[in-house]
Amino acid sequence: MADIKQWLKSQFPVLESERLILRRLEPGDIEALYSCMTDPAVLRHTAVGPAKLLFPDRLYRYFEEAYRSLRDLHFVLEHKHEHHLIGLCSLQYWTPSSGQARLGYMVSPLYWNQGLATEAVKTVFEFGHDTLGLTKVEARCSADNPASEHVLQKCGMCYISHLPASKGLNGEEIPVKLYRREWEKGE
Repeated sequence: MADIKQWLKSQFPVLESERLILRRLEPGDIEALYSCMTDPAVLRHTAVGPAKLLFPDRLYRYFEEAYRSLRDLHFVLEHKHEHHLIGLCSLQYWTPSSGQARLGYMVSPLYWNQGLATEAVKTVFEFGHDTLGLTKVEARCSADNPASEHVLQKCGMCYISHLPASKGLNGEEIPVKLYRREWEKGE
């Protein structure tokens, strides 16, 4: 397990799909990512800690710490043809010893309903399973976000249960559903 973490620290992977490049966040990306994460349409469906979103610099420090500790593997989504940062896809709370992680993703509303979230999640799942040896990934999504549920279902995730509501940025209750995908060892 230490070997995979050392490899990730020395050379964070760049993943590619048909329309996306998934890579490490760079300093020049932070304004675009901050803009995406603080878009009201995105915030309506996410429970991001308000302290992370106070300033772009604070958000960047959060991601840099994640890359140092490798508890979370965050991939920014760059549109191949437009060369714009359009979102984020992450394996959070990654525990190599158990082969488990939590999926997180967000896409700028300008790119919704184009299949890009599904493409990103499938790419991260392939990397997570084939390279990191993941056997179980969970995801949480707003119960009021059927498009996100559809992404999870298209990526092989199954609905498990409703969870207690999360608090949104402004203290509003966000109803949450839990999804899970599991792979057999060696699958």
